[in-house]
Amino acid sequence: MSHHFAGGKTMGLMKLLVLALVVFALLTLWRRIKAKSAARSKRAQRADTPQTMVKCSHCRVHVPEKKALRSPNGWYCCAEHRDTHNHE
Repeated sequence: MSHHFAGGKTMGLMKLLVLALVVFALLTLWRRIKAKSAARSKRAQRADTPQTMVKCSHCRVHVPEKKALRSPNGWYCCAEHRDTHNHE
């Protein structure tokens, strides 16, 4: 009988181990899904945020302020236009 009892403990331990493994796998999957969802949400927020646009003083093209070049004479879309306009 003691042999059967030891086997019962092993089965209980195996069930506990399998349950722990399933819980771990589900938690890992849930975290990945949550992280992807947060990343998508963050990208969507950035895409929806309006950008300040400025006009190039040389060619009059509008560019995002973050990408434009600033000089005492105004905003420029590229270094070439800034340099050309400053030498005129």
